[in-house]
Amino acid sequence: MNASEVKDILVINPGSTSTKITIYTKQNTEILYENNIVHDEQKILEFPTVASQKNYRKGIILDELNDRGYDLKNLTAVVGRGGMLFGLKGGGYKINDKMYNEMASSRLPQHASSLGALLAYSIAQPLGIPSFIYDSTMGCDLLDIAKVTGISEIEKYGATHLLNSRAQAIKYARSRGKDYKEMNFINCHMGGGITANAMKGGKVIDTAAYDDGPMAPERSGGVPLLLFKQLCFDGKHTEEDMEKLIAGKGGLYSYLGTKDAREVEKMIEEGDSYAAMVYEAMGFQVAKSIAGLSCALEGKVDVIILTGGVAYSKWLTEKIKKYCGHIAPIEVMPGESEMEALAAGTLRMLTGEEEIKEL
Repeated sequence: MNASEVKDILVINPGSTSTKITIYTKQNTEILYENNIVHDEQKILEFPTVASQKNYRKGIILDELNDRGYDLKNLTAVVGRGGMLFGLKGGGYKINDKMYNEMASSRLPQHASSLGALLAYSIAQPLGIPSFIYDSTMGCDLLDIAKVTGISEIEKYGATHLLNSRAQAIKYARSRGKDYKEMNFINCHMGGGITANAMKGGKVIDTAAYDDGPMAPERSGGVPLLLFKQLCFDGKHTEEDMEKLIAGKGGLYSYLGTKDAREVEKMIEEGDSYAAMVYEAMGFQVAKSIAGLSCALEGKVDVIILTGGVAYSKWLTEKIKKYCGHIAPIEVMPGESEMEALAAGTLRMLTGEEEIKEL
């Protein structure tokens, strides 16, 4: 397909409590429409699994576009954020029935990113157009030694915010006139979930994920296993309860009753010393994860990038700098470039510039 044949691309980026949608037009040179749909936290908590949120979120997306008078027939493709599917590599995949069914499976880690494929596919199919994912959360190339966990039946999988990490690393390198593949990065994306990764040669070689890394606004991060085991078998908690403690009701929410870092900062401004301690603890854990990942790069770290929505918090980023600023320069790049990166990857696949992989 020639670039001139590409009309509009709908980009869908589901987060734990929000769904970002953007329509790019004229070969991605213009944004026709964009919106960050913020969902009611209590409504999200009503769904037993992430996949069960699909129809709820899809309905809201289609209503939004209909309210704006947008004709879906103008779409050439739909792309969603890549999810928690094992065995994927970096780059783009066309979503097929097999991928859709796998992403919908309750066997996968419960992560909002898996909704990207489900939403993209379910919107694109009736229109007869292709749907894609790009730079999946699981698209890592971990070192063999990074996969060893201490329990032979459990192998560490690489899970990280790859899409934004790569986009910000590329942006940082270009601003210095360098090729990002020739630099060593530690990237830390801070949103509803927090992950960090060590990137060398453009590949993620180690990660600190939501189940073994730092606590986050709504995720527990790694916790003491013996105490966690006691909760699992105390007769008071179901498997679903424990999954929610790991992702959904853990982290800041578990301690402070909110997943919104802005609300936590407001508590601190009003003199809540407990909120300040918990928020600093999150920054402390982020710094420890960054320090650990420096080992994967043998201490040769060019820069540490703090990104994602929570990176707008100067209060938190200053705490992180205090604890790990001795390792390498820290660059705060708040927000994300995920929508742009998803659209750009899709255009490259549609025009044949980049390979389209399929599960």
